[in-house]
Amino acid sequence: MENKTTTNIRIPPKCVVDEILSFLKSVEVIFNWKNEKKPNVLFNLSEVRDIDMLGLLLNYKIIEFCVENRCITDSEIKTNEYVNNKLSEFKIQELLNSYLENKRADYTNLDFFQGKRLFIAPFPLLRENEYTKSKIKESYFPKIEEYYSGCKNKENIASMIFQCFSEILLNFWEHAVNDTKSIIIANGNTDFIEIACVDTGNGIISTLGPTLDHHLTKGEILLKSLEMGVTSKKDTDHMGCGLWIINSITSLAKGRLILISEDQYVKNDFGKISNGECPYWGGTIIYVFLSLTSPKSLLDILPEDEYRNLNNLNINFQ
Repeated sequence: MENKTTTNIRIPPKCVVDEILSFLKSVEVIFNWKNEKKPNVLFNLSEVRDIDMLGLLLNYKIIEFCVENRCITDSEIKTNEYVNNKLSEFKIQELLNSYLENKRADYTNLDFFQGKRLFIAPFPLLRENEYTKSKIKESYFPKIEEYYSGCKNKENIASMIFQCFSEILLNFWEHAVNDTKSIIIANGNTDFIEIACVDTGNGIISTLGPTLDHHLTKGEILLKSLEMGVTSKKDTDHMGCGLWIINSITSLAKGRLILISEDQYVKNDFGKISNGECPYWGGTIIYVFLSLTSPKSLLDILPEDEYRNLNNLNINFQ
């Protein structure tokens, strides 16, 4: 009998925000496997003892990438009870099962949840899909306002969440030249909100870089993306404010922002900016954590006249 050689993709025991670079290191080789149809690949999550919302989403996206790009064949996923429970809690298990069975994720049963916590189930940001447009405008944000209706700063909280959620969405549409199945998810309670969006398409560096000074390094390009007025779509109605708004609100609200594109990262930890090289991720990762004790808005970062002009702009969902 022929012995099968298994390629073991070992996911680290801690697959959480603070250990994200370790996760990226464990999977970066996969981005070199396009069309290779590597047999007997094991996605090994059996040693994972700590995994959060971002970690779950990233694991789903790398498996989706493998299937979409014919990276693997005759492969399997190994988990444990803890991971299975987390996958189910954040509705990733449903996506994973439907995708592996049908090569297409089924989002139809996923929705907004509230109770003791607020949870926006993962959904795709598809330009040509009315599902996304209606969910954002008609379903999610009225429910966010309802969830926070008993909070002291309810209007400011809902406004801050809406602003960051919308700017993340628009940033992915700006930089995803092709539809790359970006997925956004949110989780929180009356004390905090965390939002993550991930794709495996055109990263910020690749789309923004050609529009900037060609002497800039990749790290400088990613830092530049956080500045006001920087956009990859010049001579259009894109104002290049999205990441600047998110970063500014994050600093004022004493939150956290992690931005990863290709082999570079930028972190804003409670107002302290750091950046550097990281293991490769073929696309973009954005993670935002906001404390809700002192919610901030555009008025806190813009003069009133500029706020009025920017806030009156219609969100372009096309």
